[in-house]
Amino acid sequence: MKKVYFLIQEWEHPASRYRVLQYVPYLKESPIEGKVALFPDSFCKWMKLFSEIKNYDTIFIQKKRLWRWQLWYLKRKHIKIVYDFDDAIMFKSPVDGGGHSFKRRRTFARMVRYSDQVIAGNQYLKMHALPYNKNIIIIPTAIDTSKYSTKDYRRNKEKITIGWIGSKSSLPFLKELTPAFDSIAGQYNSVELKIICNDFFDCDKMPVIKKMWALEEESSDLQDIDIGLAPLPNHEWTKGKCATKLLQYLTVGIPVVCSPVGVHNEIIQEGVNGLFAASIKEWTAKIELLMQNSTLRERMGLEGRKTVDLAYSLNANIPIFKNTIKGM
Repeated sequence: MKKVYFLIQEWEHPASRYRVLQYVPYLKESPIEGKVALFPDSFCKWMKLFSEIKNYDTIFIQKKRLWRWQLWYLKRKHIKIVYDFDDAIMFKSPVDGGGHSFKRRRTFARMVRYSDQVIAGNQYLKMHALPYNKNIIIIPTAIDTSKYSTKDYRRNKEKITIGWIGSKSSLPFLKELTPAFDSIAGQYNSVELKIICNDFFDCDKMPVIKKMWALEEESSDLQDIDIGLAPLPNHEWTKGKCATKLLQYLTVGIPVVCSPVGVHNEIIQEGVNGLFAASIKEWTAKIELLMQNSTLRERMGLEGRKTVDLAYSLNANIPIFKNTIKGM
């Protein structure tokens, strides 16, 4: 039996949940024995970890870039390294000023070179890893569709709810659309914006529903949304995003309006399972188009669910994940 030690960022971190934790229960069927732990936060804890992993064949590193001495030790003990990343960590995020970082690029390159297998979240990320390692497979961020119910389009609502779900770090991207929201609210009384997050902002005209994110309420919160939003600026860092919120909307059967950035271009077919918008004028027009046509919303939403089932669902990606681990 292959024994794999998984190191993750946090138990509740979205990347940890989607990239590792949801797969672990299925590994026993392979058979693969897996243990999951958080990254050590001190030298002493790393020494304890090194003592423990001597009985494991493989260590799975989720996103973080290890120091040279840590990688050297793993290689010395002949422990194979699987490195999984779902963000353009070789660049600075727009929130941190964006752009290139020599230090990030150097530590990313080292991590990829030392790895026996690299798992990239999308084609853009694979492209940046290829110069340092040819043994790369793409496994997209996958959604466990069994945890989400498809939206009930027979239910009548008084208002059209435009919605967004995400973390505080991505909230500024949504806030940039405030002029579009206020323009729409100035023309329609039956519209509201729902923000599912741990931080919020207000608009001058658009009513804002502020809902604290909670894992156990995520599915029901998404059910209330009629049009999902996924804005992203066109930066090197954002091109590497794996579009978790976009996939969540599609899983529930919600039509989306999103930026034509990065993996969005791979997931969305304009007019089939969503719409693209690249300016305030386009965001306003595309949202209004969906607001005015309930039949179009339902058709696009259900097409979106088909997209997820085919390529971005947990069921579709479990065999790929297991075979990657078994092949080590």
